[in-house]
Formats: sequence, structure tokens, C-alpha cells
Amino acid sequence: MAEIKRVLLAYDDSPGSKKALQLAKELTGKLSSVQLFIAHVFEEKLRTETVESAERPIEPLPINNFPADGIQVPPLAFEQGSIDKSEHAIITNSSEQVFNNAKAELTSLNIDTNYSVLEGNPADSICDYANEVNADLVIIGQSGIGGLKRKLLGGVSQKVANNAPCHVMIAK
Repeated sequence: MAEIKRVLLAYDDSPGSKKALQLAKELTGKLSSVQLFIAHVFEEKLRTETVESAERPIEPLPINNFPADGIQVPPLAFEQGSIDKSEHAIITNSSEQVFNNAKAELTSLNIDTNYSVLEGNPADSICDYANEVNADLVIIGQSGIGGLKRKLLGGVSQKVANNAPCHVMIAK
């Protein structure tokens, strides 16, 4: 078997990728002078959520029907006790959070680790990155889709296994 020096872990904080992370920890802990590349395919999503609040935001004071930047209407100018609804942005699938979770798991290992955010189709991006870093092994978790959808579309892990330029290990 070829010597494994460069391992690419496809990680997105899903249950399957957490299993892949554990597998990568076990494998890289046993290998000497291994370099670990952790890649996350960018899928950050932003959603807004309406939140009721007893406090209204302070609004700019209009001067000649134009809002004056930097000048605020004092809070007492609004009705006391009024309830207002506002929208808040909530970020999910944050790449930063994904990497923080991976780093927390890997702190005990003293291995050279590189973190990269990829964009595009997950399977294609992972295969391209494996080629770019000259990976000897890709470790990926089994995707969570099943049934008819998996048969029609194929899972990311299956596509990576079929198209990667190196060995692929799928964590189940």
C-alpha cells in the first residue's frame, strides 16, 4: 500500500462528517508526518426570523422629510409599552463554526492541519481540491440521503468515491 502523507477530510459538521472526523483522528494519530487538509464546501445560509419585542428601535429623526443620520429620536417619543415586531438574521451552516468544531476535536493531536472553504458542487469541489493538494486519501462521511433520492441523484460520498484522484474512505 502506498504511503499516506496527505489526508483530505471533507467536513460539514453533519453526523456523517463527524464520524469521518473521528476516523481521521484515529488514522492520522497512527501515521507519522502526515498533513491533514480539512475542507468545507460553502453552504452558509441566511434566514430571517420575526421576533416580537417590547422595545422599539430608535429611529432617525426626519428633517424636512429626510432622515438625518446620526440624530436619534429619544425613546420617550414613542408610546410606552408598545410591542413591535422586528426581523433578525440567523446564519446557519457557518464555515467558521464548522472549523471551530473541527479544531476543538483536533487540538489534542499535534499534526499539521490546513482548513479551506470550497465553493460549488460539493463532490466536484472536494475532488478538485484533493487533486490540488495532491491528497493520498480522502475521508468523507456517508451522506444522509437515502431511498429514491439517493438512487436518482447519488450521494456526495459516492460521487467523490467515483471521481477522486486518490483513495477514498467513507465513514459509516
